[in-house]
Amino acid sequence: MIKKVQYTIMLGMIGVFALILVNTNNNPVRESFTYFPPDPDVSFISANTSLSILTQEDEDEYTLNWKSESTLSEVAYLRQDLSFLYEEGRLIDTISTWKENTATILQKEKFTSEDSGHYEAISYHYGEIHYPNDIIRSAQEMSYDQLYVIDSPMTPLESFKKATNEEEKEWEYILDHAMIQQSQLIFKAMITEYKIHPEDYYIIPLTSLYLYKDKPLPGLSMNQTTDVIGGIWEGLYKNYFLGIETTGGQTESPIGSTIPIILLHKQSPYLLVLFQSKSGRNIELIQYLNEPILDR
Repeated sequence: MIKKVQYTIMLGMIGVFALILVNTNNNPVRESFTYFPPDPDVSFISANTSLSILTQEDEDEYTLNWKSESTLSEVAYLRQDLSFLYEEGRLIDTISTWKENTATILQKEKFTSEDSGHYEAISYHYGEIHYPNDIIRSAQEMSYDQLYVIDSPMTPLESFKKATNEEEKEWEYILDHAMIQQSQLIFKAMITEYKIHPEDYYIIPLTSLYLYKDKPLPGLSMNQTTDVIGGIWEGLYKNYFLGIETTGGQTESPIGSTIPIILLHKQSPYLLVLFQSKSGRNIELIQYLNEPILDR
């Protein structure tokens, strides 16, 4: 028996949609995404996200190449990949592709910038497998990449993924210090507004969730972790990627919002997802874990 993971938005209810939207690139966007129990016989052969410097347009601009690709072990009824790109802790772009009757999805995007920055991309790779008698199972995977870009008038354009020398460590500190301070201030404002005691939770940024694709979340089994991760991405797709509902039924783009922070309660069966929109509106989502998605 499948029991749905419940999501509650404290500042408004998200409606139920049944339409297909079209984004500015004319790529179809599914208006709903539902996580189904895992299929033990299907898995991803490969799943990767990569960030790299493609070209330097001139002395003031460079082009960032952002790629997400994945291949399932068999053709799926439905394949979907979703990727978020962040700069200095703020969402700057998203890409999503879904296809029927395929095993592989490849997504590419280019982004032009003119400043030094710390870029992070996290992707969710999903496959939906249909069997007779309306049985639906799934496979999921996550991947992540980051890139520090140093665009200084005093030195040639440089980039690195992990600091390996003193100069890179200094740039890493410079680029991350202000972002960390700002993120801490926003987090403090959110937990104050929602009266949250952070010491009661395991705290995991969305950009670190990929670390739990092969190991359990704190306090959970691996089976529970699989279901929880699927539920998190289902909720983020509906309540983040598709738009953030504001008061009055309006929708705000997620672009410019902060990296969602996952707070997994240490004693009670629920987790929270907190983020702030570009307009400064704090959002709290809650996922209850007392009823697993699949009775095992």
